[in-house]
Amino acid sequence: MTKFIIQTNEVMKVNLRQLVVFEAVYRLVAGVFYVRLADGLLRFCLDRAGYSYLTMSNMREFFLRPWTAASILLLLVLGAFLIAVETGGILTAYQAAAYSRRIDCAVILRGALGKTWDEIQKKDWQLLPLGMIGTLFMNGWILMRAFSRIRPLDFILDELLAALGVPFLLAVAAVLMMIIGIPSMLVFFACMVEQKRFGDGVRRSRELLAGKWPALLGLLLAVNGILLGALVLIYAVIVLICALLVTLFADAYVSAAVLTEACMRLEAAALFVGSILVTAADYGALTVAYYQFGRKKEHAAPWDFTLPYSLHVKRKWFLRITAAFAAASVFMIADMIYNGSVFDWSSLGQAEITAHRGSSRMAPENTLAALEAAMEEMADFAEIDVQMTEDGVVVLCHDTNLRRVAGVNKSLAGLTFEEAEKLDVGSFFSPEFAGERIPSLAEALELCGGRLKLNIELKNLGADSSLPEKTVELIREYGMEEQCVISSVRLSYLQRVKEACPELRTGYILPAAYGRYYENEYVDFISIRSSLVTRRLVEAAHEAGRAVHVWTVNSRADLEAMRLLGVDNLITDYPARAREILYEETAPGTLLDYLWMQLR
Repeated sequence: MTKFIIQTNEVMKVNLRQLVVFEAVYRLVAGVFYVRLADGLLRFCLDRAGYSYLTMSNMREFFLRPWTAASILLLLVLGAFLIAVETGGILTAYQAAAYSRRIDCAVILRGALGKTWDEIQKKDWQLLPLGMIGTLFMNGWILMRAFSRIRPLDFILDELLAALGVPFLLAVAAVLMMIIGIPSMLVFFACMVEQKRFGDGVRRSRELLAGKWPALLGLLLAVNGILLGALVLIYAVIVLICALLVTLFADAYVSAAVLTEACMRLEAAALFVGSILVTAADYGALTVAYYQFGRKKEHAAPWDFTLPYSLHVKRKWFLRITAAFAAASVFMIADMIYNGSVFDWSSLGQAEITAHRGSSRMAPENTLAALEAAMEEMADFAEIDVQMTEDGVVVLCHDTNLRRVAGVNKSLAGLTFEEAEKLDVGSFFSPEFAGERIPSLAEALELCGGRLKLNIELKNLGADSSLPEKTVELIREYGMEEQCVISSVRLSYLQRVKEACPELRTGYILPAAYGRYYENEYVDFISIRSSLVTRRLVEAAHEAGRAVHVWTVNSRADLEAMRLLGVDNLITDYPARAREILYEETAPGTLLDYLWMQLR
């Protein structure tokens, strides 16, 4: 076993740097494309089903619809194809390493595409599901860890596992995958390296592994154990450093939320890197087994995986292909940032946090300072109120009369924007914010683009007001259709918004929960006072594919109650506290609490 581990290390070292670069860039580009496609298909299927949101109540009916089934099949086939291309690249790198040849990323990519094209020509479609099974085996622990950190998926998995008979079916599926997967561990080598057809490749894999598969399985377990242990240790050190920094530098009221958010992002990066290294290590072990078990006649035994020092790296090609892939990935990720979230988890019913009128307990309401504070408190949304000045400029302000916020007994509608922006709307809150002014919606959109989602409430200015159309026009001008939702107490405003921009999500603000307003075609979510929310109302709205936003939820008891009722969005004056309560079972108080909270 020790000898095999040493040989695995040797074969990995030959082209490890180039392989890791190829894997990282390939997964970034392919992953962003795949997730963007999945997001688009989800939205398309939701639209075909007449739903705005996917919830546990309507999930069964949604997945049984023909368009949904067809989209899932398309995603599975595409995912399997992308895995096959990746596998071709990995085998290219290790095939070269077995003969002590260093290659660059261009050769790895060419080998990935060439080997996949050869399999398509041979019509070896069976490799696609086999590749998915192999990926599940290699990255099973990492995938489960990732899913357990994504709350909608975690919730869905918990619900499925609680269903009668599902654990038994999953156990049977796992056994079947092992029966299929273990004897077929070297099929990709037989097909992509020896150019055998799939059936012959299966027979070749079984021949090579006859009586030797327990040793190979033990090697894979040992390699994965060593690698995952190292990753866990590194992550624990990172969490410790984060906890110390948060304790030293973050304000107490946001410390738990800051640590939670920081560690979630760090863990996502660690899981991404870990999945690449685990895949590389597993295929390194399989390469050792393949060449030592079956290729001795073509090479002196034992197979020597060490690299002669005379070989050199083609740095020019390596740098060129790396730069090209990096540029493509940066472009796609930039597109994701500037055009809204790549995947909108609110579609799956994840509870999100909205800062009321910006972070109105930390800065003057409906100001740019309040929006900045909402970002600092890591709110998902900021709720803002908009009206129009006398000259038709859309601005942020809740009251029609400015006496409370500006100390002047004047109507906002009677002032031009130039007159309105001269008023001080910060001194009433604190001397620290003296001189804070009324911002235009355009300024707010420019500030929040790519940083913070907005729930824009249209104040009721009467049937003749052009506020709905002007608001939509500004959102389109800044390209923030995916980043904004619009709400109002006036249903006709929402209808006009939908007619002007059907893709914008709209919310009906209800003073009381009477009737089935959530079934209206112009309403994607309802926004209601938290004291009026009941489980029956939430379930009815979810069954209709609509979300439930509640306001204004500030106390711990109310936040916990809303979490238990399963609402989709909480509008609160305390975003950091809300995140701490919603996303952690207990509020951490000490450094040890922080560490346990993140490492458990």
